[in-house]
Amino acid sequence: MTESATSAPPVGTGRAAKREQTLHDIVTAARRLAVEHGIDGFTMDDLAGAAGVSRRTLFNYVPGKDDAVIGAPPVIAAEVFTTFVAGGPHGSLVEDLAEIVVQVLRERPESPEEVALGRAAMQANPRLIAHALDRLQELVESCLGYVEQREGAAYDRQRFDVALTLVVACLHLAMDRFLTGDHGTDLAPLFLATLHTARDLLA
Repeated sequence: MTESATSAPPVGTGRAAKREQTLHDIVTAARRLAVEHGIDGFTMDDLAGAAGVSRRTLFNYVPGKDDAVIGAPPVIAAEVFTTFVAGGPHGSLVEDLAEIVVQVLRERPESPEEVALGRAAMQANPRLIAHALDRLQELVESCLGYVEQREGAAYDRQRFDVALTLVVACLHLAMDRFLTGDHGTDLAPLFLATLHTARDLLA
């Protein structure tokens, strides 16, 4: 893995960009340590040293090692949900859920090498997979209110579950292709292309 693949600065400038860079450094260091030593084979002090931050700074960003490897929860702008509740931006539940995923992917873009490192850390430490799934479930539950507002009387939890499962499956397929390194350095368009393929197949 090249150094440029794991140390590229995030998009943006100023304090927000510096914070994203610090989080990026912590996550990358945590994933490397988890792959090399196992999640129980290093301490938070070890992680602080590897990330080049103080222990106090480290705990300002992540509460523990598991969260350091997985990364901070996404921060989705309020206007994204406002548009979603109003039935936009495309008027399709699947495509509009996908648009939220795209916003998350573009908030914290990762190279194929970074994604591969995260996947390797998960595979080497199975408890992280369960933690990531719990995090995903919490995110889904937090979004249910927006879906209910959008759908109104037509709200159907099973319909939402099917839509979400389709979106997540397309994301996993796109990530598999992304990891080959033959499709550029932006996962979002690859995800959208995969979703459009699924839509065409189901049409």
